[in-house]
Amino acid sequence: MIDNETNCDHISNKKCYFNSGIETSKSQALLFDNLIWGIDEVCQFTSYSKGTIYNLVSEGDIPYRKRRGRLWFVPNEVLKWMKGEL
Repeated sequence: MIDNETNCDHISNKKCYFNSGIETSKSQALLFDNLIWGIDEVCQFTSYSKGTIYNLVSEGDIPYRKRRGRLWFVPNEVLKWMKGEL
């Protein structure tokens, strides 16, 4: 399991790194406080548009869950996918 704790308070330019080495902003680091993301959070984290995320979902390229017609994403799975581990 990836340890996604990070401390960005001491960094003045609002850049920080998860233990994985992926650079992210302080607001993106706060996203990991959520246990599950909707498409808006995935777009914010990846900097991809909604259309791109929908295309990735339809091609089965990004890990997701679908419940009651909505897409849901597990943050650690998205992070692993971005790192190429999935």
